Amino acid sequence: MGSSQRKRARTASSSSSTTTTSAGDSSNTPADTSAKDSGKSDEMPTSTKREPAQDSFLVMAGTYERILYGLEARSIGNQLTLNPQFIFPAHIGCIKAVSAGGRYLASGSTDEIIKLYDLKKRVELGSLHEHTGSVTALQFHGSTHLLSASEDGAICIFRTRDWEPLKVLRGHKGAVNSIAIHPSGKLALSVAQDRTIVIWNLLTGQRASRTKTPQIGEIVAWSPSGSHYIVAYATEVQVYKVGQAEPLTTVFSQQRILSALIVTYMNADYVLCGCQDKRVRIYSAKGTELASVQFHENRIKGLSAIEMTLGGTEHTVLVSISSDGRIKAWKLADMIDPVDGYSGAVLDLQIEPLATYNADVRLTCVTTSSGEF
Repeated sequence: MGSSQRKRARTASSSSSTTTTSAGDSSNTPADTSAKDSGKSDEMPTSTKREPAQDSFLVMAGTYERILYGLEARSIGNQLTLNPQFIFPAHIGCIKAVSAGGRYLASGSTDEIIKLYDLKKRVELGSLHEHTGSVTALQFHGSTHLLSASEDGAICIFRTRDWEPLKVLRGHKGAVNSIAIHPSGKLALSVAQDRTIVIWNLLTGQRASRTKTPQIGEIVAWSPSGSHYIVAYATEVQVYKVGQAEPLTTVFSQQRILSALIVTYMNADYVLCGCQDKRVRIYSAKGTELASVQFHENRIKGLSAIEMTLGGTEHTVLVSISSDGRIKAWKLADMIDPVDGYSGAVLDLQIEPLATYNADVRLTCVTTSSGEF
């Protein structure tokens, strides 16, 4: 990489600026020059305020075709519409990860680059070149920090006000597959090809624990309350309680799991798995398979949940993407109400999506945002 590429331009607040960082510039200690000048701390905030649900939200999806799609979901009475808002030709490789935090959007690709966008102004801010392998996972904590993971085994923490790389976390000996930040911002989880799960203390930037896993962990996710987390493997999901080394239960699937998350409905946690066979499977937190729903006509590549107001009532909406090119929105209540208190055979639910948008491309990853900046 040439010397001109290694220079950092810390002017990302300007819509016409470009932020570029490279691995050659980073260190394993927080960069604190800007913090000293401004009097602000580099530490990640220990909580994010939960905003009231809105009657609209944004959906962003990455593709094999290197294009980044942005849609607006808006409620009209009890109905929902999905309307395109922007299309960015984002990368020169397949987009593998996308995340939104406040007004910021980030995408990561096999081209080893993280692209940054301003959702309010709908412009590209620049790019981050901290990794030397495909970018596999991205997650914002609020709008102040971004975590990225890569096939190079590293996890980077960026400060969004100037996109300075504060810390490079090195605790894996293989490609990192997934990361998840605790709702408090104090902890993060990561799983990798080296068959380990690492818990990170984000207040110190140090590894809190490292545990071998029985298989290669592919997905990690926290429950909304942060009291539980899941680790998804090829055909099973383990549910853990914070502070306990052994899983509470293991969920088994006869189909390959490609996406997974844990949601809360009426004070109960449920595990949702998007599978190779076009279906989403619903499990109780105790590991019982309750039902399945055919979501798409091809494998399900991603799931994201968000709160919104629909028909004057707050609901959790689930957004799914598939290799069939379609983005769909579903009401979580339609999936959970039929199985609440049910103890019979696994139900084959027949429900209709709230809305569908055909992007006519091969979708790879999805995230949602309230759209309030």
